Amino acid sequence: MSEPMVSIQHLEKAFGDNVVLRDVNIDIQKGEVVVVLGPSGSGKSTMLRCINLLEKPTGGHIFIEGQEITAPHTNIDKLREHVGMVFQQFNLFPHLTAKKNVMLAQVKVLKRSKEEAERIALQQLERVGLADRADYLPAALSGGQQQRVAIARALAMDPHVMLFDEATSALDPELVRGVLDVMRELAEAGMTMVVVTHEMGFARDVADRVIFMEGGVVVEEGTPEQVFDHPQHNRTKDFLGHLA
Repeated sequence: MSEPMVSIQHLEKAFGDNVVLRDVNIDIQKGEVVVVLGPSGSGKSTMLRCINLLEKPTGGHIFIEGQEITAPHTNIDKLREHVGMVFQQFNLFPHLTAKKNVMLAQVKVLKRSKEEAERIALQQLERVGLADRADYLPAALSGGQQQRVAIARALAMDPHVMLFDEATSALDPELVRGVLDVMRELAEAGMTMVVVTHEMGFARDVADRVIFMEGGVVVEEGTPEQVFDHPQHNRTKDFLGHLA
């Protein structure tokens, strides 16, 4: 096995007395799509936010491409250049067009010229099926289109790994498919992805590995077939049973 793209070792996270993550250990290989399932409050989103240090772990270590990001003096901004994140809320700047939303971090963070940032922005908007909406403000776009702009914005930074935190849960059902289709295409193109979602069909079709969390611990992990069709733990069976 080559060195993992992401290695999470004995990760702990507490907010005061509330322990949210307990001894989480996960390795994610380059090009692997890992889907994380679990009930609300199971620690899924907190784990994702620890991977790019939006939350600072209380204990344990996280490595990205062999570099320990939890070490003191890590250059967080440099690290985040390689870790794309798409949130439940789209977080677009309302006064900027789709294109300018995708250009902004390229110019400010990566120091690309405006011309290069614009070229890449248009490329990525085309990739997510929104080339014809480049000059629209977010208010003129549907929720699904706004989320696809957010994905284009993350991709424009040339991330090595993409984190998706419930990227479709704020969308109306008919808008979910467009976003999932973009995520599917990214997976097929070999992007390393960690996806927190309740979209079971997506998890079954696209994931290389499914992880089920509850109470801040990894209860079960395996291929989609193993976890969905032959769950080993009663907590996993209960969770999947409620979704059936």
